[in-house]
Amino acid sequence: MRKAIILLAATSFALAACQETIEERAAREARETTEAKCPMPIGDNMFLDSIVFDIPTRTQSQYFRFTGESDNDSVVNMLGDAKSVLVNELKNTPGYKSLMNADVNFHYVYRSTRDPQKIYLEATVTPADYK
Repeated sequence: MRKAIILLAATSFALAACQETIEERAAREARETTEAKCPMPIGDNMFLDSIVFDIPTRTQSQYFRFTGESDNDSVVNMLGDAKSVLVNELKNTPGYKSLMNADVNFHYVYRSTRDPQKIYLEATVTPADYK
């Protein structure tokens, strides 16, 4: 009898997981990635601090910070048209395909480690940008 109850509970949980919307899955995965891996080094002198998915606006926000030699205006100014770089990165990263197919917005914020109030770059990429 106990095994039957456990099996029923496990089956119910599995069926409930199948009902997860793309937005709910994106929010869960963003939270899990942030909790397990952040801050995550991204190349030299940059960290991904967190990922958040806002269900009502269908927006995935990624928060980065520059450190060390990259934590200055001149390095950020060398990026040029950063939004184009971000769009190309989205298009060339298979992990974003399901979110792009769901017409999700992507919001990026790059801050300074020395001065956390300083935002070097903030950009939002919409479906109109990447389709």
